[in-house]
Amino acid sequence: RGDTVSYGSTYVAEKPTVIATVPVGYADGYPRMLSNKGSVLIHGKRAKIVGMICMDQFMVDVTDIPGVSIGDGVTLIGRDGDEEITCEEIGDISGRFNYEFLCCITRRVPRVYIRNGKTIKIVDYLE
Repeated sequence: RGDTVSYGSTYVAEKPTVIATVPVGYADGYPRMLSNKGSVLIHGKRAKIVGMICMDQFMVDVTDIPGVSIGDGVTLIGRDGDEEITCEEIGDISGRFNYEFLCCITRRVPRVYIRNGKTIKIVDYLE
């Protein structure tokens, strides 16, 4: 309680809070405008972004998501269980056109192509 998160201390915990770090940032094309506004999906539940989006990471509040541990998957765009985050949602929150977000994803992010639930190709531009 009272601790701050990220640049400028723009998030102050009002109660005991569990924070997780997501290794994605604006250098990957993730919009800084989602700072303290957006959310991601972990274990099928929404985790609110807290603090500023940094170059290589951002933090989320996982207090109400049981069993979160290092290495768990995080959904930035897409569906996890009954929850979904769309490009339209990201565009609305960030004030950008929905497809502009997709075009800004940098070469640091591998592309995973899935058909009928199966991975058919992975392209990693940095390998």
